[in-house]
Amino acid sequence: MSDSNNQLKTGIILNYLNLAISSLIPIFYTPVMLSLLGQNEYGLYKLSGSVTSYLSLMALGLGAAITRYLIKARIEEGQEAEEKIFGLFVAIFTVISLLTVLVGGVLAINVESWFSASLSVEDLLKMKILVFILACNTAVNFLTAPYISAVNAHEKFIFFQSMGIFATCMTPFLNLMALYMGYASIGLAITSLGVMIVYRIVYSLYVKYKMSITIRFSKPSRALVKEILSFSFWIFISNIVGQLYGVTDTIMIGYMPALATVGVAIYSIGETFTSIIGTLNSGISSLLIPKANKMVFSNASNEELTDTAIQMGRIQSLIISLFIFGFISFGRPFIYFYLGEEYTQAYWVAVVCMVPTFIPLVQSFCLNILIARNKNKFRALLYLFLAIINVIGSWFLLQDFGIIGAALMSGLASLIGNGFIMNRFYRKHMGIDIVRFWRSIGSVLIIPIVICFSTLFFYKIVDFYNMSILVIGILVFTILYITINWSFVMNMYEKNIVRNIFNRIKFR
Repeated sequence: MSDSNNQLKTGIILNYLNLAISSLIPIFYTPVMLSLLGQNEYGLYKLSGSVTSYLSLMALGLGAAITRYLIKARIEEGQEAEEKIFGLFVAIFTVISLLTVLVGGVLAINVESWFSASLSVEDLLKMKILVFILACNTAVNFLTAPYISAVNAHEKFIFFQSMGIFATCMTPFLNLMALYMGYASIGLAITSLGVMIVYRIVYSLYVKYKMSITIRFSKPSRALVKEILSFSFWIFISNIVGQLYGVTDTIMIGYMPALATVGVAIYSIGETFTSIIGTLNSGISSLLIPKANKMVFSNASNEELTDTAIQMGRIQSLIISLFIFGFISFGRPFIYFYLGEEYTQAYWVAVVCMVPTFIPLVQSFCLNILIARNKNKFRALLYLFLAIINVIGSWFLLQDFGIIGAALMSGLASLIGNGFIMNRFYRKHMGIDIVRFWRSIGSVLIIPIVICFSTLFFYKIVDFYNMSILVIGILVFTILYITINWSFVMNMYEKNIVRNIFNRIKFR
């Protein structure tokens, strides 16, 4: 077996392990953290994170370009050319990280200008400290980006996933230590920064000594700079859209005195469940980025790309559907026992945001192809338009429907953009056979939809707000889902992946 295949297969196993850990930890960690932190303090921390997250835009979309141009340079010109590209991005992101700290300081100083009407003097002072620490965290993240991309470009998935598991486990462990010691939200920010610093050091040592990649600083050609900036610009626009979708709702909620930190806390819990679904998919998607670039640079046919998109989309659908439809079925009583009655609105926030995200998640390989072909302009402009409409619509719906209104508008905008317009673009301008894609994915969705609606019907006769019955219901749902899919839905390729995973675990 080649090292590349071994890295990919072992990386997938580690990815599933990381997915399991990252999905289970929030279930046990979040209620403990909330009880120690309190609803107001948690809302303040999430609000500070939302403000600081805009600093990620300072990368100007260049982060998505690193892997692509490292692979392109290595395939077309060799290792020395790749090391020059690597040096170029290291220099760029060093400058960006320094600017991030500076801009973060300015944001921290001006916090009271935006939230003085909804936050107390004490909260404003604490938020200033949080914003600056989180800005430093973002800066260190920028310093780490070229090294992570180098590891990913060389398909060193074992190390990549191992580091992910390290961060997944250490962050909540250190957070709880900080909370038990009484450092509250500021302790959370400091521990996150500490983990990121360790992350940066380990990645740089691995790239230098294990991968033997040298940083070569040289003046790039004007044509290369122009090409990278042209490629990154539309990624940058997409990132702006991501911020408008991802955090602007939180900031608007925090701005309103009637909602403020309590509204942010409830909305953030709903988004936490949605982000778990994204986490289940992101690990697999990141493993497919080099594959998509290699297929595009090797001039793979549209039929081959469609086949791969279907192959990957079905695997992602099988995983994601279990959690989305399982949450729809049992999310309300789960949140009731998990966090308490005051967080019940988080269920509707999660469902409204979660369901539309299914479409882009299972089509992540299509997006990787689009980026590899440098055809992100249409998507970026479309999403920018929809994001502006989303922000305006969310503001008005917040007045009448509170946090549910904001979630509803975000879900609707995502459904229109990802569900209808982008699928037409993939078919007409990318040559992907979308009809064949969704016909195959649709066969995966029949079982979870039937089981989900059957479960919702049983609410009339079964009390799922009884803890024992809820646990039994979740187990029965899961067993039925796995058994029926294995017997009637999964093909031999998908079954062999499962068999190989268990065999590798068994013999290790």
